[in-house]
Amino acid sequence: MLNSSILDIAMGMVFLFVLVSLLCSAVNEMIAQFIRMRAKNLEAGLTNLLQSGEANQLVADLYQHPLISGLSKAGEKPSYIPPKNFTLALMDIMTGSTGKLPADNQSLIAKIESQKFFAQTEAGKSIILLLHEAGDDAEKARRNVESWYNDAMDRVGGWYKQKTQVIIFGISLMVCTALNIDAIKISQTLWTDIALRQALVQAASSTDVASLMPQPPEKQSAEEISAGNDDGVVKKTAESPKDVGELIKKIEELHLPIGWTVKDGEEKKWVWVSEKFEAMDWLVKIMGILITTFAGSLGAPFWFQLLNKIVDLRAAGKQPGKSGSQ
Repeated sequence: MLNSSILDIAMGMVFLFVLVSLLCSAVNEMIAQFIRMRAKNLEAGLTNLLQSGEANQLVADLYQHPLISGLSKAGEKPSYIPPKNFTLALMDIMTGSTGKLPADNQSLIAKIESQKFFAQTEAGKSIILLLHEAGDDAEKARRNVESWYNDAMDRVGGWYKQKTQVIIFGISLMVCTALNIDAIKISQTLWTDIALRQALVQAASSTDVASLMPQPPEKQSAEEISAGNDDGVVKKTAESPKDVGELIKKIEELHLPIGWTVKDGEEKKWVWVSEKFEAMDWLVKIMGILITTFAGSLGAPFWFQLLNKIVDLRAAGKQPGKSGSQ
């Protein structure tokens, strides 16, 4: 059986990593909203999907269509387009923007083929092929186009996650360096300071970590999805700075050896650096900060699941109390 002290340290460190990961995600959310990264990523995906010449007129017309332009504020482009809106807007544009689609699939195909500009583009050929595959079933034809769009959005989502992972790693490095969150130093302190270790375990046990986690996509409302929150992180621009402040406060309340302050008179502060620091000391400190950086970049869901497993393991390892009677 594992030593209870080791489990307590592991639980405390994982709880810290959850908070650091959430902090990095909140900062990333602020950046993404400020530069409208989701909207730009979606536009890049649509440009790749709807190839229609140098000017990519089909993409431009799509963004100007009422079903699409109504999803965002005036002068801005949406971060997410529902499949139904995409399909109906696209069919309307490719049939001459009449506001009324042909009732049957064959008439729809004929109408699109009569629009030579769009019909001869790469996107037009793909759409006509998808419509032909449905035969006379107009409903299946629309589902084919929606599936084509959804498959493309899966790739767009993959691009966004790749970009986000790189950005979050950079954010994690800056956060851990600025706050001096050294995993090696913290774990050493927890090993020797029993009171601090118990306080951290108590904080991890009493905090409702699940309430801090990002809301999963299936629990989002239609309004939140149409606003572009399609990656499982439900945030509003006005709330992001507040979230960052609250998470930093939660980390500070753990009273761990975090920060660059030194011992000042009678006030107890953690001594991080001193004139006696040698090259090896700095190497260990850099390694400690990098460990926390990698931990923060893995994401809060990963550490949340691990925290639950450690809590279960800790509970299973507790010895039953002795009976008062023999």
